[in-house]
Amino acid sequence: MMTKIRNANKSNANRLRILKFAQRPELVTFILLILCFWVSTIISPYFLDAGYILDSTTLYNEFGIMAIAMTFIIIAGQIDLSVASMMTLVSCLTAMIFHAGVPMGIALVLGLLIGIGLGMINGALVAFLDLPPLIVTIGTMALFRGVAQIFIGDHSLSDFPSWFVGVDKFVIPGTDIPWTLILFLILALGMGLLLSKTKFGRHVYAIGTSENAAKYAAVPVKRQKMILFALSGLFAAIGGMLTMSRLAVVRYDMALGGELDIITMALLGGTDINGGKGTMLGTVIGMLVLTLMRTGMSVARVKIQYQMAIMGALLIISIIIPNIVRYIRDRND
Repeated sequence: MMTKIRNANKSNANRLRILKFAQRPELVTFILLILCFWVSTIISPYFLDAGYILDSTTLYNEFGIMAIAMTFIIIAGQIDLSVASMMTLVSCLTAMIFHAGVPMGIALVLGLLIGIGLGMINGALVAFLDLPPLIVTIGTMALFRGVAQIFIGDHSLSDFPSWFVGVDKFVIPGTDIPWTLILFLILALGMGLLLSKTKFGRHVYAIGTSENAAKYAAVPVKRQKMILFALSGLFAAIGGMLTMSRLAVVRYDMALGGELDIITMALLGGTDINGGKGTMLGTVIGMLVLTLMRTGMSVARVKIQYQMAIMGALLIISIIIPNIVRYIRDRND
């Protein structure tokens, strides 16, 4: 009798472990990644070539880098819709500084500082004036891109140094792995450790779970928000500089609509739009899913308007999935 009870308890424990593992948001994203790869190989045999897939990531590594910071923002229960416009403005200002006679290396450093400053504008409005981040970043999304257009108009800026142009062509010697993909993965690993292993990361989760409770627990909420939005600005600047190098040109309409892809990467990876939940591993997988989907649709000659519709539907689905997972978990508790 006791043996039967132990076996039953062991069976229930195994079932609960399997159910807990199945509820991990990264698993859903990983399954979606496999599905995207399978469909893409049907569309084109080039997807069976690792070199082709790795080369495809160069078009989305910039957005992936910005999605890293976006993951922190969303876990904290915030949102930043201005990232793509911020990236564009930083790129335009960096190019203007260079064309004003400043060496490119110094212009890049100044560009990173400008990105941090733009992010801090969002942070100050959200943290110290208690304005809703959605409203603030919708406003700065239009503001930053409008300022970029004022500065350079409908023209483009180019003629950058040869050492700066073509970063997407650099690969790890002896492989087809782009340097920009390695940079994305290094940043994701470092920020993932910051998120999961430090007090700073615990504070991010605490703010997203309950901001009021975080305040009572002596979490410096205002300072934390400022840091998060400054981080978003820094990563937008990095993404902008990589885009400048890849395109070898700067325009005010760069990355137009890019915020949709950036947010989708984070949400696809299981980051909860309501805050308090998310992992960097999920965002990395989400970036790969979006890369395969975008590349597959381009190979299949899907019109851009249909691509936007599909990405919008995918964004909605990525918001719905965590709620379904939460419902299943609550029923089994």
